[in-house]
Amino acid sequence: MPRQSQQQEYISNLSMGLIENGLVLLQTQSYPVYMRNIDRRDPPFAHGEFTPAGIAVLLLATGLDYHLARLKYLRDYAPNKPPLPYTPYFNWKIGDSLSFKVERLLTRRNEITLKKQLLELTVLRDSIAHPKLYVVREIIRSDLSFGRSTARLPVGELHQPKALKSKLARSERTRCLRFPLVPTWISYKEAVMCIMVANRFLNLLERKYGNPYAWVGGFSLKNEPAGFFTNWGTTRRRSIPFDEWTRAFFNSLSSADQELVEKRLGGNITNYLHKSLPSHRRLGRGRITDILRFMQKPPKPKFLRKPPP
Repeated sequence: MPRQSQQQEYISNLSMGLIENGLVLLQTQSYPVYMRNIDRRDPPFAHGEFTPAGIAVLLLATGLDYHLARLKYLRDYAPNKPPLPYTPYFNWKIGDSLSFKVERLLTRRNEITLKKQLLELTVLRDSIAHPKLYVVREIIRSDLSFGRSTARLPVGELHQPKALKSKLARSERTRCLRFPLVPTWISYKEAVMCIMVANRFLNLLERKYGNPYAWVGGFSLKNEPAGFFTNWGTTRRRSIPFDEWTRAFFNSLSSADQELVEKRLGGNITNYLHKSLPSHRRLGRGRITDILRFMQKPPKPKFLRKPPP
């Protein structure tokens, strides 16, 4: 008998692929150039460092946008039996901008700093995706070293309101994280800061909305260049979670850049490098069995039955 045709449905989600490809590009192309120029950390940066770093930021931000679109779809559009109460739960649309979604999602007092950082990440993304060509002035000393570089927009060109709100006065950098608005000034260090901010955001979403709604799976990676990951073992490729990848990026920075990143992020970077998931109740007798059952079929997230905050 001929095989009967079947149909399937799925959503066109690119979040994992965008994030993975962006950060692999940063790891394999930008990082080696960063290491070769480790003693000179001011603009101008080498093409092999700032171009992959800029692409990584662009793909990372777009991947976060897709991840939020997936969260919105699973909660407010996907069929549920019985139908979920308080639908729509999120007061934004899939097609809204990433900055608008972040503004609506992060409303608590303890989320204000993270919200500012994410908005600056979108400003950095916009400086790449929506180019404004800067006139850059560099000073080359007699010994062929570079002095401080300056940049200005051509006459008649203006920043968008979101960028003006986030940037320092008389500077082409943002207020909070000092992200450059000049695309060729985006160094490996700035891209690593973006990854750390994204990691904290993803961990926060997972704590709030649980699995599978906000969970980010593992990434299948190689240890390239050799030694990028410590304690890797002898396997050529393995799957790692996003927070482990984030720690590898931070550990790849020089000591001076690690101190600078920690200072810009507020002095305590634990939340940017590690998950802080709520502890589960003590399971008593049969604990191993209960844990396995919990891992195989986690309970439905509580937010599904609660009204929006």
